[in-house]
Amino acid sequence: MRRIRRSIPSGNLLYVFDAAAKWESFTRAADELNVTPAAVSHAIRQLETGLGFSLFVRRHRQLALSPDGAKLHQSIAFGLDRIEETIDRIQAAHASSAIKVYASITLGTYWLLPQLASYPDGATRIEMQLYNSDRTLELPDDGISLAITNGRTNWPGYEVHPFAPEVISPVCSPQYLQRHGPICSLEDLSGHRLLHLDDGYHDGITWTGFLGGFGIRRPLAPEDITHNNYILVIHEALTGAGVGLGFHHSMGDLLESGALVRAVDLTVETSSEFQIVAKGEKQNAQLLSVRDWLVARRRQTATRTGEERRKLVV
Repeated sequence: MRRIRRSIPSGNLLYVFDAAAKWESFTRAADELNVTPAAVSHAIRQLETGLGFSLFVRRHRQLALSPDGAKLHQSIAFGLDRIEETIDRIQAAHASSAIKVYASITLGTYWLLPQLASYPDGATRIEMQLYNSDRTLELPDDGISLAITNGRTNWPGYEVHPFAPEVISPVCSPQYLQRHGPICSLEDLSGHRLLHLDDGYHDGITWTGFLGGFGIRRPLAPEDITHNNYILVIHEALTGAGVGLGFHHSMGDLLESGALVRAVDLTVETSSEFQIVAKGEKQNAQLLSVRDWLVARRRQTATRTGEERRKLVV
């Protein structure tokens, strides 16, 4: 038994004191609690007797917290607020069958969204939440949210689960290759328009790092195009505007369908991997099932588009 029960025999006394301290009025506390002012006064007297000190300074037609009462109310109010917040989170998790999956705009558009209709558990809704950058992602600690991230951001206090290796190919549309190809080597890319991702918004590999890993220095050319979001790079590649870096975890299905093709017969795997992250202590069974299903679906896609990979060190 907790020692506090010797001083506070009933938890209801804390609710009465919290209301009385908030209003510094027994009458207003009584209105909030739907009891009589006499009942509030009696409860406060009982609490003061158990504690052995006064909680209020009583003056004629005026009530104020004593210094000891103010200290105690600060702790009680803080504790009750935390209890309410925890209950709200737990109830929200039980009330909703929706699992929230946070994904980059490109991954969500070209890979995740087409997968969702095939999730086998019809009782579970999966809601896709799109974000721009791992740097600004704020993942809720609610037990029903997970995120697919680039693996270059630290997530202290979160459970991290492997999602997919970082596999990259130079890609373009078939029409671009017909007009400007063939492209026989990476060195040949010096004569082509490259579609860049601004490294101010992107933590991963860019053309500079990719080509640098093969000892190639290729300065930004006037005809090159730079975007601040990867989905714009993919859109430009699909329209035949140039050659972009294709990250297979998010656009592998575009390669499989033939909407994009490898501009150069080269596929590399870096030392990084994409991850699924979620708060470790509060994950419910539905979230774990969705996580495992996402990993399995990603592996199926990788198997269908399987190819020989070279290691890239940048």
